[in-house]
Amino acid sequence: MAMSSLKSSSERPESRALLPSPAEEGLPLTRRDLLAFERLLMRDVARVVPCEAHALYFPTDGEAPGPLWIEEEKRLLLPLRRGNALLGVLLLRGPDPSVVAALLPWLPGLVDLWLDKLALFKASRFDVLTGLGTRAVLLEHLARELEHIRRAFAAGLGLEPEDGDTASGENAWQVSLGLLVLRLTGLRAVSRMHGHLMAERLLTRLGETLNALLPAEALAARTGDAEFAVLWPGALRQNMEELARDAVRALDGVRLPGSLNGMPARGAAHAGYVLFPQDWEGRAARESESSREVAEAAGEAAEEAATLLDKAGLAARRAADLGDTDEHVLGYGFILPRGGVVDQVLPLSRVRVTLGRDVGAREGQRFSVWSLNYPVRARAGMESEGAREPLYKGEIVLADVREDSSQADVLLLGDPAWPLEPGDRLTLLSGDGDTAGGRGVEGPARPDPLTGLYRHGDFLARLAEARLRYPAFGLVLARFDAPSLDREGRPIDQEHGMAEAAALLRRLLAERVGTGAAELPPVTEWPAGRYSLNGLLLFHPGLTPPAARDIYGAVGAELAERLGHPAAFGVACLPWLTYRAGDALECCRKALEYALLLPPPHVGVFDSLAVNISADKRYSQGDLFGALEEYRLALLADENNTLAWNSLGVCLAGVGRKAEARRAFEEAVTRSPGEAAGHYNLGTACAALGDADEAAAQFRTCVELDSTHLYACVRLGELAENRGDEDEARRLYERAAVVDPASSLPHRCLARLELRGHKPDKARECLHRSLLRNPQDAFSLHLMARLYLDAGEDPELAETLARQSVALRPDRKAAWLELARALEVQGRHRDAREARMRAANL
Repeated sequence: MAMSSLKSSSERPESRALLPSPAEEGLPLTRRDLLAFERLLMRDVARVVPCEAHALYFPTDGEAPGPLWIEEEKRLLLPLRRGNALLGVLLLRGPDPSVVAALLPWLPGLVDLWLDKLALFKASRFDVLTGLGTRAVLLEHLARELEHIRRAFAAGLGLEPEDGDTASGENAWQVSLGLLVLRLTGLRAVSRMHGHLMAERLLTRLGETLNALLPAEALAARTGDAEFAVLWPGALRQNMEELARDAVRALDGVRLPGSLNGMPARGAAHAGYVLFPQDWEGRAARESESSREVAEAAGEAAEEAATLLDKAGLAARRAADLGDTDEHVLGYGFILPRGGVVDQVLPLSRVRVTLGRDVGAREGQRFSVWSLNYPVRARAGMESEGAREPLYKGEIVLADVREDSSQADVLLLGDPAWPLEPGDRLTLLSGDGDTAGGRGVEGPARPDPLTGLYRHGDFLARLAEARLRYPAFGLVLARFDAPSLDREGRPIDQEHGMAEAAALLRRLLAERVGTGAAELPPVTEWPAGRYSLNGLLLFHPGLTPPAARDIYGAVGAELAERLGHPAAFGVACLPWLTYRAGDALECCRKALEYALLLPPPHVGVFDSLAVNISADKRYSQGDLFGALEEYRLALLADENNTLAWNSLGVCLAGVGRKAEARRAFEEAVTRSPGEAAGHYNLGTACAALGDADEAAAQFRTCVELDSTHLYACVRLGELAENRGDEDEARRLYERAAVVDPASSLPHRCLARLELRGHKPDKARECLHRSLLRNPQDAFSLHLMARLYLDAGEDPELAETLARQSVALRPDRKAAWLELARALEVQGRHRDAREARMRAANL
C-alpha cells in the first residue's frame, strides 16, 4: 500500500485534560465493556462520522498509531485508548471522505469524549460499591429475556432455527430463565460493632464473591441495601438450586478481620429463586401461538419482570423466616408445598396462614400441620435431650384465600393435647380431592345455619352418597367475586353476601330447570356446600354439557345483573372419557380455570378445550408426559381441536418422537389450512426428518399466509444454503432482517454465509449487528470467538466469548473445541485438554 494513501493524525490540537470521575476510578472501562456498550458507542460515532459498517478489533501488542484513514479502501481506524491502555481499535467502513478529512485532527479528542460517555454510562448502570448491576439494569435485561421467550414460543416449537439443528425440544433452556434473590443479614450488626466503612467493605467483598461464582451468561445486580439478585437465562430448576446453595455457602464463608475488637465481620445469606415460565401462572404461561397476541403481551414484559423479582424476593423472605430450610434456600414453586406457616389462631376452629394468591394458593387445598416447637426425649442417634422431631398436629383446608394470607378451617386434630399454634409448619397434601372432608359418610351432616349450605367436609360426604344414586351427574363450582367494601367504604358481610348468592342461585336454577324428570329431586334438595368464603359446590343430577352451557350461561348472566358483581362457573359432567366420579372436584377446578379465561358469563364446561388448557399448564411446568396424556384426551374428546393437534406435535417433538410429531402437525394443517403456525411447525418437523423438499413447501406456504413470519424466511434461507444456493439464501436472510429488525437471527445467518465465502470482515460486521440485538446469542458468540482467534487478536477475550457460548449451549461440540483452541493459545494446555474431553463426550 502506498504511503501517500495513508493519512493520520499524529499531532492533535491541545485540549484541557478531563478529570476522571470517581465512578470511573472505581469502575474502569475494559475491553468487555466495549462489546457490552457497542450499540451506545456506535450511536455516538454515527452522529459525527456516518459509515456503512463497523467492526471492533482487539490487538494483543497494545500499540496502534493515531486515527488512520486508508483512502483506497475507504476505511477509518480509530484507536480506543483510555489513559495509557489500548482497549481496542474501531474500524469504520465507507465513511464520507470529506467528513473524515475535516475531522481527522479532532478525532482523538472525540474518541476521548465517546469513551468518557461510556464510562459515565457504566457508572450509572453499575453499583460503585460492589461492581454489580443496578436494579434498573436487572429489570431491563429481565424484560428483554421475557420478550425473547415469548417470541420463541410464538415461533411454533418454542425454538429459534439454529445451525442445522431442527430437532424440537432439545434446547429447552432457550425458553426459560431463573431469577435468584439473596437477602443479606447481619450488616447492621457489623455497622454497630465495626463501623460503617467495615460494613461497606464487607458488602464489596460479598459482591465480588458472588460475581466470581456465576456462569458467564448470568447477570448479578444489587437490588437493595442488603439484597443481591442474579438473572440466569436458560436456567432450569436444578441449575437454580445448585447456584443458590453455592451462593449461600460462599457468602456465608466471607470473613473480614475486625480492626477494633478482633472479632471477624461476617454476614449471612438466604436465597429464594423463581423460574419462568415454570413458576408463572399469569397470562404469559397461557399465551397462544398467535404473533398478534405476543406483540400485545410484549408491552407487559416490564411489569412481569418486576413481578418476577417480587416473587423471588418473597421466596428469599420466606427462606429467612423459616430459618431451617435446606441450606437457607427456597424456590418460589416450593413456598406453597412446604413454605407456609400458621400465623394466627382464630375462633371457631379457624387459623390464618401465610399462604395467599401470591404463591398460588386456592380454596379447597388441604395441608397437614406439624411442629418442631416442643421438646421430646432423646432417641438413639440424637445428640442431646433438647433434640426435636416433627409432631403431626392435624389437617386444615383453605377457605378464604387473599393476596398474601388465607383463612383455613381446621378439619381434624391429631391430638387434642397439642392444639395448633403460630409458627406451625404446613405441608400440602397431594390428595386434596374427595378425601378432604374429615368427617365420614356416616357422620351427621350439619348445614351452615345462615346459608343453608353444607360445610366443606359434610358436602363431600353427601357428594359420595349422591353420586352412588345418580351415575351421571354434574358438579358445579361457582365463584362469586363480591367486593369487600360497599360504595361508602364500609366492609361487606361476606357471610350474608354468600347466603344471598346461594339463595338466588337456587331460585334461578329452579325457574330454569323446573321440576325436572320424575326420578330427579327438586332443586332445593340438590346437595350444595361451601367451597370457600366466595365459592360453593353444587351437585346437579343428570346434567349434560350442552344443558350446562345453556342453563348456567343464562343463570350466570342474571346472577351478575342482580348481584352487581360477576360470577364464574366451572362445570364437570361425569362420567366423561376416563374421568369418573372420584375426579369430580379436580375436573371442576380445571373447568373454573377455563371459565375465568372466557368472556361473561364465565361458564366453563370440562371439555376438550379445558383439558387442552390444563395440558398447556403441565407443559409449561416441564411435565411433558403428563401433558402428552392430556393432549390425547383432548383429541379423544374432539378430534377437530386444532390447538390440541399443534400442542401434541410440539410435545412429541420435545420428547424426541419426531415422526409422530409430523403426523400430529399434518392433522392440524388438514383441519386448519389457513393457519401459518401449523405449516411452520410441519415444515420444521419435516426438516428434522430430512425431508427438505416438503419442508421448503410448507415454509413457503407459511410465508404466503404470513409474510412477516421471521422464522419461516430463515428456515427457507437455511435450506437454500444447504443446497449451495448462496444468493437465494442471502436474499431470504436479508428479507428476514427487514421483517424483524430487532432479531439477531438473520444477521447471524448472514455472518455464517460470509464465513463460507471467506469474507471475515463482512462476517465480523454481521456478528456485531447480531450481538447488538441479542448479547446471549450462543452461535454469534462462538463465531466471534473464532474470528478473534483466526485474526490473532486477544485470546482472553476469545476465551470469554467461547465460555459464554458453551454455557448457553453446552451441547455444541464445536463451541467446546473453540474454547480449547483459545486456551491452547494462552498456554493453558491442561484446561484445553479438559475442554476437548467435554467435546469428545458429545
